[in-house]
Amino acid sequence: MIKHDQMVICWACSGKVKMDSLGSFDDRRIAMHSSKMIRRLVTTVALALMIPVHTAIAAEEGATIPSVLGSMQEHAEQIVGRLLATDGPASREQYQQLRLGVNRLHQLITSDPSNDRHSRELIMIYSWMRVIDIEITDKSWVEAAIAANQLSGMIIQALDFPTMTQRDVAWMDYLAREMELLTLEDPVANADLLSVRLLTLENTWGRVREVLIQHFKNKPLLLQGDTLVIKLKASTTPAETVALAKQLLDFIDLVEKAE
Repeated sequence: MIKHDQMVICWACSGKVKMDSLGSFDDRRIAMHSSKMIRRLVTTVALALMIPVHTAIAAEEGATIPSVLGSMQEHAEQIVGRLLATDGPASREQYQQLRLGVNRLHQLITSDPSNDRHSRELIMIYSWMRVIDIEITDKSWVEAAIAANQLSGMIIQALDFPTMTQRDVAWMDYLAREMELLTLEDPVANADLLSVRLLTLENTWGRVREVLIQHFKNKPLLLQGDTLVIKLKASTTPAETVALAKQLLDFIDLVEKAE
């Protein structure tokens, strides 16, 4: 189901929407995208299942759905950097790594027909992979990076993290990339979406902050995180927003090490 006026896509075949602490704008079944990405996804969802699966590639011994998703999450993050560097060969290499992950995931999921939740997620993974492929072919690097980040966000939602804080930190990483990518694509057309992302980022940081504040050693991180969020809210130019989003990504790396 698509609501173009609200720039909202409900995951097809989801059955129902599940709200969680990530917020109603960023739950397991709803994601907001720029208008261009919506149009692209509409035309590719129907083609998603046409992506060939190389059944000759056997799932690695001992591989599990969480381990494969975790590996795909890493490659989804890495391909964003390759795409923004307009490095076509390196982007394709990362894309092929993602394809291998999709193939392994397909085998694991289809071996258990009762796994309805992951079957639906696989459909959407195929969809985003198709979008990434099309955008790379068109050399639409930023648009391809946005699609890769959406894939990353979807995987984060699908993974079961040991703690909610780890999940929130991963979500902050996704949101910081969204701030950077949507600004690079079109800060005017994406203004409303950027506002939503910023609000979600602020709320997510608030939860992470409540955990970090329990240890005095984390005081420098608290001050740095607060400052970055305040500066992002006060940002008045696209260049400033992009620069701050990059700083936030570096900051999130520090938070991950502190956990």
